[in-house]
Amino acid sequence: MKTIAVITAMDSEYDAVRKLYNFSEDGDFPETEAHGNKILLIKSGIGKVNAALAAQKACDAGADLLMTTGLAGGVDTSLQQGDIVLAEKVCYHDVWCGEPNAKGQVQGLPLYFETRPNIIGKIIEGLPEGYLKAGLTVSGDQFLTDAKRLKEIKKEFPEALAVDMESAAIAQTAFLNERRPYISLRIISDVVGKVNQEEEYNNFWQNVPEKAALMVDVVLHALNEEWL
Repeated sequence: MKTIAVITAMDSEYDAVRKLYNFSEDGDFPETEAHGNKILLIKSGIGKVNAALAAQKACDAGADLLMTTGLAGGVDTSLQQGDIVLAEKVCYHDVWCGEPNAKGQVQGLPLYFETRPNIIGKIIEGLPEGYLKAGLTVSGDQFLTDAKRLKEIKKEFPEALAVDMESAAIAQTAFLNERRPYISLRIISDVVGKVNQEEEYNNFWQNVPEKAALMVDVVLHALNEEWL
């Protein structure tokens, strides 16, 4: 049996996942067994530093796979609220270490932290067609509402589908811990640059909270115990 750490940033995300299963409270983190794996549930807090600290705690607890899940902003016109994005790779949109590094690259590390292709394939194979979209998620310590900044990000990272504040930091931590595998699974709460973006975001948890949590269970079921 392998151990998967499910890492969420906010209370609302954490509580939604917590309702999925009967978690034991005996250890350092709530834990349960589901779909052939041991599941640890960890709340990180918002932002890259909080995410990295939570990811390191997950690694120290013996997690074989790190899954970051929760909300993301859509940065592609093909997305709308409620769409699910599975990252094939992640990077930072707010990092610049100077030449000869690429924009978004931490010096000495890859620009992109890639999800293992076999894990992506296992998930997609086990889900209904069209359930999610796979692509690039970019991370930074900014809640984006500025259409001008969105255009800058899309120019720098044309492939980007979604933007969040945690995924790249969790992926980097996994990479630094013996290149441990990770998954970034996000549901689009709002689309950056839309006229009613903030209203859309604020109403999100009244509109699709069950889908936000259910996607975690659907993906864990698709992985089951054979994901390595």
